[in-house]
Amino acid sequence: MKLQDKIIQLRKSKGWSQEDLAEKLNVSRQAVSRWENGSALPDANNIFQLSKLFGVTADYLLNDDQDKTDDPQKQKDVFDVFNSNKFRKKRLSIVASICFLMAAGVWLFLAIDFLNIGYAMLAIVNALLSSVNLYFYIKNNKITPKN
Repeated sequence: MKLQDKIIQLRKSKGWSQEDLAEKLNVSRQAVSRWENGSALPDANNIFQLSKLFGVTADYLLNDDQDKTDDPQKQKDVFDVFNSNKFRKKRLSIVASICFLMAAGVWLFLAIDFLNIGYAMLAIVNALLSSVNLYFYIKNNKITPKN
């Protein structure tokens, strides 16, 4: 589906006239009309504003090969998902677990190399911290092992 058809479809799905859409974008009604009849293309700023207004990605608007059966209202901007607080917490949890495991490995190496019980204890503590962190990550994210 072409950009002009997508703009028409999305505008009508909101129940807006060309005038309504033009007002929301601070452009003339004639500009919206030109976009919809294909004689002009919206600039990058207007593409961005259209994607925000309609709740679709700029990629959806610009990609003519996008599957017609895709529901643009359900598409999420990748950057919004990646930067969401929930995703940040997940990344932080995984990074912390990796750091604890790496520290455990270093302490274990030092314990073996220097035959020092203190280093061995630090390795055990770091391994336990990593295990606890992964346990809560799995529990909070409803990850279950496959049987």
